[in-house]
Amino acid sequence: MNKNNYYKAYEKRYKQVYEKNMMWSSNSFTPEVMDIIKEFNISQKAKILDLGCGEGRDAIYLLKENYNVLAIDYSQTVINKCNEITNNKFTKSFKQFDILEDKLNEKFDFIYSIAVLHMFVLEEHRNKYLNFIKTHLNENGKALICIMGNGVDEYFSNIEEAFNDTKRIVLNNSSTINVATTSCRVVNWSTFENELRSNNLKIIKKWISKKIPEFNSSMCVVVKNN
Repeated sequence: MNKNNYYKAYEKRYKQVYEKNMMWSSNSFTPEVMDIIKEFNISQKAKILDLGCGEGRDAIYLLKENYNVLAIDYSQTVINKCNEITNNKFTKSFKQFDILEDKLNEKFDFIYSIAVLHMFVLEEHRNKYLNFIKTHLNENGKALICIMGNGVDEYFSNIEEAFNDTKRIVLNNSSTINVATTSCRVVNWSTFENELRSNNLKIIKKWISKKIPEFNSSMCVVVKNN
């Protein structure tokens, strides 16, 4: 296995889950997304990017509220699922896209990314992710980034095991099945803030959230271009 492809194991996981006629994640909307939209007066006409949309719970909610959202994810399987569960109503709003390899010639007023950055383990990939956010924000744009972590502990998975199957609890229904191990890197506040600064993103708000579906605690920041 090419070590740089470890994050693509999420495609395998989605296929395994859907073969069993299950959904992987909770379908609960992430409250921080709308909280920040309201706090920073982001209008329905603003261009919004859902970066790493997964099964689309947040994008679907916003699209139904008539927000202008483009939702992207590496996994074509999960993009297909987003269109399936919305009866193909928003096909122009969901796009398969690899932020580490593909190009997107648009800028956005608001970018949000929930539980995505911690899927990237290699420093090179984490910097590409953060640089993608920076280069795709409009001049006055804001980005909400929420990642798994309590702000103190740090650990990472073995990327060479990302495609290996392991027993995991399906977050949507608490069943236990064999799925791809995938990847994870949890950092503390110091590391996270250094990553943001090194990619010229300025923190304008930060907090620990207990409200992100499926996570005990999440580190959240709102950033803008420095």
